[in-house]
Amino acid sequence: METAHPSEALLEVRDLRVTFRGQEDVEAVRGASWSVYPGQTLGLVGESGSGKTASAFAVLGLHDIRTHVEGSIRFRGEELVGASQRRMQQLRGGDIGVIFQDALDSLNPFRQVGEQIAEAARLHHPMSKSAARQRAIEMLDRVGIREPHRRANDYPHQFSGGMRQRVMIAAALVNEPSVLLADEPTTALDSTVQSQVLDLLAELQRDMGMAVVFVTHDFGVVQHICTDVTVMFRGRVVESDTVENVLYRAQHPYTRALISSVPTLDDEPGTRLNTVSDVVRTLGAPTDPEELANPDLRIAGDVDARLGRTPARRPSTSPQTGSDAALLDVQNLSVEYHGRSKQKTAAVSDVSFQIRPGESFGLVGESGSGKSTISRVVAGLLPASQGTVTISGTEIKSKTLADRRSLARHVQMIFQDPYGSFNPDLTIGQSVGAPLLARRFDPQFRVTKSEIRARVRSMLSEVGLSPDYAQAYPGDLSGGMRQRAGIARALICEPELLIADEPVSALDVSVQAQVLNLLADLQERRGLALLFISHDLTVVRHICTRIAVLQQGRIVETGSRDDVMTAPREEYTKHLLSAAHSLNRQAV
Repeated sequence: METAHPSEALLEVRDLRVTFRGQEDVEAVRGASWSVYPGQTLGLVGESGSGKTASAFAVLGLHDIRTHVEGSIRFRGEELVGASQRRMQQLRGGDIGVIFQDALDSLNPFRQVGEQIAEAARLHHPMSKSAARQRAIEMLDRVGIREPHRRANDYPHQFSGGMRQRVMIAAALVNEPSVLLADEPTTALDSTVQSQVLDLLAELQRDMGMAVVFVTHDFGVVQHICTDVTVMFRGRVVESDTVENVLYRAQHPYTRALISSVPTLDDEPGTRLNTVSDVVRTLGAPTDPEELANPDLRIAGDVDARLGRTPARRPSTSPQTGSDAALLDVQNLSVEYHGRSKQKTAAVSDVSFQIRPGESFGLVGESGSGKSTISRVVAGLLPASQGTVTISGTEIKSKTLADRRSLARHVQMIFQDPYGSFNPDLTIGQSVGAPLLARRFDPQFRVTKSEIRARVRSMLSEVGLSPDYAQAYPGDLSGGMRQRAGIARALICEPELLIADEPVSALDVSVQAQVLNLLADLQERRGLALLFISHDLTVVRHICTRIAVLQQGRIVETGSRDDVMTAPREEYTKHLLSAAHSLNRQAV
């Protein structure tokens, strides 16, 4: 059901259908309806492929000529489906503002930011260049950019990620739109920067009285900023109501399943996360995705009796090895980068920590804190400037190819991007088997090509993929399936230490739950040590038993999960925790 509003809708979408034309037509949006009213913040929520971004692009008239759009999109009563490109250009950036996910891609790298904001103003209002520049400076000041007169002359690469997103907000709001469409504007940001951007948007919305459509898959963000929620699944709207009703009294089984799969700070750490399929089966709903996408489905009976507030989960804690000897020992590690001017920049300074066999150790911190630099040194991909890193008592060296091949037997890595970490021209089987093939010159390692193929198929089965996917290409797999293949590739050499560098940040919440459960299962079965790197404190709390907090290349706090998460000593750690927008579903 939709909530009642006293005023007329600013933007009204009715029976929207978006079809991507090709060799096989794809219905991205199938009869979706939703509305947004003055002062309202509507969260348009769904997983990848749900149709939320396709719906937003239809509103903005950004689909290409191969895309067929039908139904009705009315802005202040004016029909936009079939409107001319000239009219849509007048509305975009004028009455309808837009913020895209990646500010670095959206801003022109060759033009000053002030010039880009000023251009947005001049496109919709007759004004001089000097007046437009002054307007741009005022907007930069309004979104919290210090020294706006000076920074207006800077280029996008001279701003941090959070500051670039503020520039995008300034450009989107320079004409004071009635409706703002924000497509995943905080997904790529750290929790502290995300919190700042969300607070800024809420403040500007109150000042300008505009409506906001917030496209996202992050329910923690939805709970923080939205008044109403529309949930999409397979191109259909399955539920639409207030935030409180959707989060705490969801009526559609898919909505309840999606919310239940989100890890929160209230969950029992080290336990198995719910997956969407788990909850759907528990609720007795159809497991076939097409049947589950029926908007008329409703949860029947006493949900809490069957699902409960904290559903039973199988423990997935790290095995007890009985050994206190460190598997990985990092002592006084420092890493410096050399710029063009030969000036040295310290990325990591005097970092020390240990990981025991079978232990899950988390490294958390904001972008630029040194997390990925440390992981690259441990993986042998980057030399240390000072200090030592030893694995099983042997110092890690990465100067020669032989050094790196020797290290690969002990340490492997899962990368953040399941799309970019595979060669699109190689089959999944070839990529997963590549680490074994690279060892064919090792005199102590003898394996035939047929044995490699058998190991690949066995490894794919262990990570929950059909062995037949060995013949598939990366483009044939979903993001979650590609990440499973990446885990298979990392484990095929049977390493002692697995480095997971933001392994779930690019995944939908339901797929995230599956991958986290898989990592916990594999760690338990194989006795793996895990170095888990993330800026998401909720995920780190769930999977790690000890945590180190990094700030500007230095460890400021190390301790057990409970100590760091519930009784932090350092102000910086407290700041990170306070900025985390974890979903609170205690009422579910």
